[in-house]
Amino acid sequence: MDIKAVVRNYYNLFKRKFLYYKLWPYYYKKYSRSPIDEKKVVLAYSHVYKQMPDNLAVMKEYLESKGYNCIVIDKAEGATFSKNKLINEVKKFFYGKEFFKAYGNAKALFLTDYFFPAYANKPRDGQSIVQLWHGCGAFKKWGYSTAEKKWGASKKELDKFPVHNTYTHVCVSSPKVSFAYAEAFGCGEDIVMPLGAPRTDIYFDSGFVASCREKIIEKFPQIGSRKIILYAPTFRGNSISTSYMQNMLDIERMRSELAEEYILLIKQHPLTAKAFKADGKDSFVFNVSDGVNIETALCAADTVITDYSSLIFEYALLERPMIFFAYDLADYEDARSFYFDYETFVPGEIVTDTEGIIGEIRRIETDFNIEKVRRFKEEFMSACSGNSTEKIFETVFENAKEKIEIKL
Repeated sequence: MDIKAVVRNYYNLFKRKFLYYKLWPYYYKKYSRSPIDEKKVVLAYSHVYKQMPDNLAVMKEYLESKGYNCIVIDKAEGATFSKNKLINEVKKFFYGKEFFKAYGNAKALFLTDYFFPAYANKPRDGQSIVQLWHGCGAFKKWGYSTAEKKWGASKKELDKFPVHNTYTHVCVSSPKVSFAYAEAFGCGEDIVMPLGAPRTDIYFDSGFVASCREKIIEKFPQIGSRKIILYAPTFRGNSISTSYMQNMLDIERMRSELAEEYILLIKQHPLTAKAFKADGKDSFVFNVSDGVNIETALCAADTVITDYSSLIFEYALLERPMIFFAYDLADYEDARSFYFDYETFVPGEIVTDTEGIIGEIRRIETDFNIEKVRRFKEEFMSACSGNSTEKIFETVFENAKEKIEIKL
């Protein structure tokens, strides 16, 4: 028996119990005594993000343009506060103070992912907790939907420390996926609202979309006039902390077959961004995992290769071809599962090896089924029409001015 591991597990459990049931409720009670500041908004995200997530960044810019005071909290459970282990542990007990001091009298709290401190207290009357979520649609399962799967927390842990349990608004990209969010968050469908996602508004800016290819070429002039293939897979692993990346592409085979007409951009999931290395002098494969945001990469791409990533929903807005490299479909479905049947759900061909990818790239040059992508877009992205940020603002702050009609 590993005594250190046992002690560590008991300590971590004690710490979570103390924070969730004692310290955080104390902080909230203390800082919620003052009246709500109608112009104060908190936007919170965890340390796993290198920068503010795009949904929050777009929302913040819009709110500030309307005169709201936005406070950003960018640390959560698991963050490192000091290189000294003892000091770090002590600070972890009190890091929530900054959050609750800001949130206690705020009009609204905006999230775009799991944020543990937000689940220790229900918001008081007059406050809103708005979950924007970082992905559109509903693809692979998460939250309470995976309680009995290999991915994520166990049902026992979720019963002990309920999460996603304090939201007043959950914003989704289409009525079609409302059931999935209600299941994943353990909430009623009445708070799940098809308002779209702030991050998608930019896909309706024709000037931005048209500029993205040039931005990529400025960074990599070797591309020239060749078409851009973007490979953007999701991560593997049973949790965020154990995430990893498998590179199953035969890049040399793709180079020999496609390099005259195409180049390959590789955009890793943020959790595994350092897993792939590319020589900056290469004339076929370019790593844009750092330094190029996902919307720029998507808008620049003529074709996307992915697997189980929710970026397919945003890319569908552009009505361009997608290829699904699902070499481990059975294993992935066993570990995490999907809200819809994968093989009939995805708006493109499924392939399992590099030869299949090359063949599909050649096929869609003359035989791209755009209607299939359009049907997918209409079904899963109907609430994203270029004004999602405005719709969310008007719904959450409905007294700001007359509520606008929600277009679906």
